[in-house]
Amino acid sequence: MKPKAIVLLVLLAVAIGFVMSTYLDASENATFEQAADNPDKEYHITGFLVKDKPIEYDPLKDANHFTFYLKDKDGAIRQVVSSEPKMQDFERTEKVSMTGYADGEVFRATKVLPKCPSKYKDEQDNAQAAQL
Repeated sequence: MKPKAIVLLVLLAVAIGFVMSTYLDASENATFEQAADNPDKEYHITGFLVKDKPIEYDPLKDANHFTFYLKDKDGAIRQVVSSEPKMQDFERTEKVSMTGYADGEVFRATKVLPKCPSKYKDEQDNAQAAQL
């Protein structure tokens, strides 16, 4: 085999290894406790939006800042501070997937992805109410 081909194969193997390790790290769901134990590391956390706590967003004051509360898979509730604008109908979501890091008692989210509520949920609720 030519030396150029060997070098290309090694580079390709390293690139594939890097992509796979990044993918595997991102797919693992962590908890707020794990994030607090390693505040310098970025974590992916999925949880439920706590609807009885406030969602704060004032686009006139700062369009790239909003806060909400999330409950992780262990039941821990933390305030989340996002550096992204609040998405439309965020309040209607139930599950939220996010990436970020712990900063004391808050979680600083660098990416927030709300899971869409079922488009049939309102229709189901209306149908159940009509049956009563």
